[in-house]
Amino acid sequence: MSKLTLSIVVIFIAILGVSVYSVNTDSNYGDLKKQLKASHILHKPDKKLHDFSLVDHNNEIFNNTRLQDQWTLLTFIYTHCPDVCPTALMDMASIKTKLKSSDLESIPEFIAITFDPKRDTPKVLKTYVEYFDKDFVGVSGEQSQIDKLIKPFGTYYERSIKVDGNTVTIPNGVELPKGIENYSINHTAWLYLLSPDGQIFAGFPTPHRPSVIAEDIKLIVKNY
Repeated sequence: MSKLTLSIVVIFIAILGVSVYSVNTDSNYGDLKKQLKASHILHKPDKKLHDFSLVDHNNEIFNNTRLQDQWTLLTFIYTHCPDVCPTALMDMASIKTKLKSSDLESIPEFIAITFDPKRDTPKVLKTYVEYFDKDFVGVSGEQSQIDKLIKPFGTYYERSIKVDGNTVTIPNGVELPKGIENYSINHTAWLYLLSPDGQIFAGFPTPHRPSVIAEDIKLIVKNY
């Protein structure tokens, strides 16, 4: 091989190496975004989840550590919800079924965190979430801890009460007046996929399409 040919080969290998390195370190996941049909990539390495401490429906500690070393599909609910939350959990059950029947080796854990710990105790959540799937995990705890966790997701909720025949809304972070037991909660209903480092990676807005979301999750997991 001549010196000229050798030089060309070395340069080509160097260029190829740079190209591969660039693709594998695409922090914006540009190529992946183009393939997804129901997802929004929310990956922001500089915006991590706050430290939090809640409890699952078995009264075990549920904190940042529980979100690590696995994929997690998570949503926020309340058990008095008449329609949106049951629909979201049915969609999650359908997504799980489709993922388990696929070739995906790493099936996410499925988590439902309540907006409403005042009424949604671990015992209440256990009965509720296991109705949709026996492996679903319900999470409750102190309202302040839940509000801290919710913030980086961008999830919105507000409680709605009746006062002298008028509807009054109480936004996230504001305590309910004492003695109020009957209220509804207006909220967004996204599903969120968290990566094995315990951080938000993708979001799925409504209306949820379980088959499409399952395919997106497979793409994300395989290209992470």
